[in-house]
Amino acid sequence: MVEKEEAGGGISEEEAAQYDRQIRLWGLEAQKRLRASQVLLVGMKGLGAEIAKNLILAGVKGLTMLDHEQVSPEDPGAQFLIRTGSVGRNRAEASLERAQNLNPMVDVKVDTENIEKKPESFFTQFDAKVVFCSVKEALEVDWSSDKAKAALKRTTPDYFLLQVLLKFRTDKGRDPSSDTFGEDSELLLQIRNDVLDALGVNPDLLPEDFVRYCFSEMAPVCAVVGGILAQEIVKALSQRDPPHNNFFFFDGMKGNGIVECLGPN
Repeated sequence: MVEKEEAGGGISEEEAAQYDRQIRLWGLEAQKRLRASQVLLVGMKGLGAEIAKNLILAGVKGLTMLDHEQVSPEDPGAQFLIRTGSVGRNRAEASLERAQNLNPMVDVKVDTENIEKKPESFFTQFDAKVVFCSVKEALEVDWSSDKAKAALKRTTPDYFLLQVLLKFRTDKGRDPSSDTFGEDSELLLQIRNDVLDALGVNPDLLPEDFVRYCFSEMAPVCAVVGGILAQEIVKALSQRDPPHNNFFFFDGMKGNGIVECLGPN
């Protein structure tokens, strides 16, 4: 017997039918917690679209998509919520119709203001906040220590690739662009040498052809990483399972992912 929505925080029969497979997978109590959760998702590029899709289908109570940027010509290649002909529109607004159609039971909203202008009080209304931000400090590892040297052989090169991309973004204030492919490729190689040398790691650990994979979002990679990240958010909201410890890297060329435990955690 399914509880009625009015009866003290249960779920309706319509919701029970909609989320039947999920309830069988992680239980009614976990689904109730999801159903009561408000989520803020900042950034609606390809990865953001995949996260939004998974959370909406999972049945959170509400999802607010925040993005102050406009749709670029490259966005539709990996961002499936954006319709053709939306270049120049706000990225979150252009995603709203298809996002809402995924699950009418979820309250999907749009916020077009820059997150940097938001007061702290704005964030208190959400049970989970998904923000794509710099993870520079979290990725800092002293590779000169004996423990780190021992772990180096089994550490994925993707970790060092991320370090290079973070340095590029810090220096240039943007991601690598196909419009400046030649210039950015040379800079990426130079940053690779500088960053890995500074870490005390041989630059050859990251082969030179890595630059080919730095110039656009790949829809299949967004799908995999977005699925994993949405799964971690569902874990946190439903209190069902422990999260990954503590980094997930996915290699879109090899088609494999790995969980790395880096630093003191």
